[in-house]
Amino acid sequence: MKNIHTTFIAIICLSLAQVASSRELSPYTAQPATNTFDLPDIKGQQHNLDDYRGQVVLINFWASWCPPCIQEMPVLERLKETLNERPFEILTINAGEKKYKVWKFVKLISFGLPVFLDTSKETFNAWDVNVLPTSFLLDKRGHIRYRVQGDIEWESEKVVALIEELINEEENE
Repeated sequence: MKNIHTTFIAIICLSLAQVASSRELSPYTAQPATNTFDLPDIKGQQHNLDDYRGQVVLINFWASWCPPCIQEMPVLERLKETLNERPFEILTINAGEKKYKVWKFVKLISFGLPVFLDTSKETFNAWDVNVLPTSFLLDKRGHIRYRVQGDIEWESEKVVALIEELINEEENE
């Protein structure tokens, strides 16, 4: 029993160390099995990533049981508001929770960004996510350009400048 606890603690520490060491948007060169999705939102309407071509898209994988995910939600909303008049969208994907639980949670915290449901975690796995939150920043053509595992300061000048740079890129570059 003691070995199980020691192993469990070691795994948690290793995971936390990995997240702490990579808390900035890093260029993403490895592509997941797919860089698209077809998911319902909490109202049941289907959405596909292709619907957002021509916009820079921030995709955020989260869960209601994840404290860093919850902490960054209001920050993501403020980031969206800051760039509201620009071709920029933030899409949040809940990983593995039931629709009612997600709907209730979103209503409780008055979260206003689009929330998609990945109840089977199929998209979570296809995008090679193993830490929550994990976010991807896609250019206007839908190519993944950056990834961060863990929460970051989304409103920092560096992050906003990086998003602005992607927004200002020509689509045919």
